[in-house]
Amino acid sequence: MAEQKFLIVMRSGPIPGSSYYIEKDEVFIGRDLTNDLPVPDPEISRRHARFLRRGDAIYIEDLGSTNGTFLNGSRIAGPQQLTDGDLITLAENTVMSFEVKGAATEPLRVSAAKSEPGLYTPEAAAPAPAYQPVPAPVPQQPIAPAPTPVRAKKRVGWCLIVLLVLLALLLLVGVVLVFMPASWWCALTFNQLPGCPIY
Repeated sequence: MAEQKFLIVMRSGPIPGSSYYIEKDEVFIGRDLTNDLPVPDPEISRRHARFLRRGDAIYIEDLGSTNGTFLNGSRIAGPQQLTDGDLITLAENTVMSFEVKGAATEPLRVSAAKSEPGLYTPEAAAPAPAYQPVPAPVPQQPIAPAPTPVRAKKRVGWCLIVLLVLLALLLLVGVVLVFMPASWWCALTFNQLPGCPIY
């Protein structure tokens, strides 16, 4: 039986078509160049997520990223085991697929060598020298749309709360004005209303 190889294929984002075999027990992915898999996407956290190899299984774990990690469209909160064909989305635009392969010739390897730390520059858009791009395989299933951005949902929630507070204040002012004593009306209008006492 052929030895299983675990492959990550970038489907969309800043480096589409790049493929990487996971051969370490722990592989970090994020915007920072010190990660095993650096992805130059500003929506991705510096250290966004990691792949964990436990025996014959691979897990994906979010590392407290700002915009989240999604597995087949659902945001993950803890380590999730990956199966062949799973789609992983980092933030909003970076989508990758997880594939299980038999023995392959000259695969890309995630090695222990890392790039020098530093900020992303246009010259660093290509994968680190430790990686060698291979042609991306033909997708076996359609790519699911990226999940709805979390920030848009939060924005709608805040707008709704502000609108409800404003309506409550308007209702309170209306009730006060309707039930306000006549002497208050006279005071507010400087005794200019008919029936107000003249001093």
